[in-house]
Amino acid sequence: MKNGKPSRKERDYLRHRQEILQVALELFSQRGFHNVSMHEIAEKSESAVGTLYKFFSNKEDLYKAIIVEKAKEFHSALTGALDTPGDELKKIRAWLEVKIRLFMDNLEYVRLYFAETHGASFSIRAGLDRDIQEQYKETLQKMGTIFERGIKKKIFRECDPHLLAVALDGISNAFLFEHIDHPDKHPFDTNLILDIFFQQVYNPPRYMKREK
Repeated sequence: MKNGKPSRKERDYLRHRQEILQVALELFSQRGFHNVSMHEIAEKSESAVGTLYKFFSNKEDLYKAIIVEKAKEFHSALTGALDTPGDELKKIRAWLEVKIRLFMDNLEYVRLYFAETHGASFSIRAGLDRDIQEQYKETLQKMGTIFERGIKKKIFRECDPHLLAVALDGISNAFLFEHIDHPDKHPFDTNLILDIFFQQVYNPPRYMKREK
């Protein structure tokens, strides 16, 4: 690498690796981890089987690379959304909008992660759980801090800020699962999720409240 930039050989290596990951993701998502062989991945990615093993030691290593690298991408985008300028309500809204966009743009990955991760071998799950759970905890902590600030400013009602973060994450995941199972019947709707959640926790200014 010269002057901080990858060489052509390094760029070609990374591009080829990414092509293999994308093909494997498509096959795993369509047919399941256990029903896809390295030979099939090699054939569809127009690579020699030996070439795959230069990038990944085995199929489990390839699977973990897909999950971990996408999880890092999600984590970076979601935590970045929480830095959106504006008040705490705007930051939470931005987080949800980014999460929905990420999930909708990466449905193959989402299906693979939720369908296959818990069925993989213990050694795979252990590694994935450590890496991904740390990222998940960091995001929840950051969301909790934002809810806590919002509560102090009277934007949100008094409630455990960590539980508010967990609740919003859980509601959005539930909508995702419904959309995956019934895409035509249950759209992954940002406004609906926000309406359901914020009806309970949003504390509108006095001038917005109806007189009783």
